Amino acid sequence: MTVACGFSGHGFKFVPVVGEIVADLALTGTTAHPIGLFDPRRLAAAPA
Repeated sequence: MTVACGFSGHGFKFVPVVGEIVADLALTGTTAHPIGLFDPRRLAAAPA
C-alpha cells in the first residue's frame, strides 16, 4: 500500500506529480523523481 497525505488546502496543485510518483512506487517500487528528501530513513542516526 502506498499512501500520500499531509497536504494543506493548497496541496491540490501537486496532485499530478504526486499521483505519478505514487503510481510508480506502487507498480514498480521506484520512481524517476528525486524523492530521497522524503525517505524516513534519512532521520536515522549515522553509524558511529
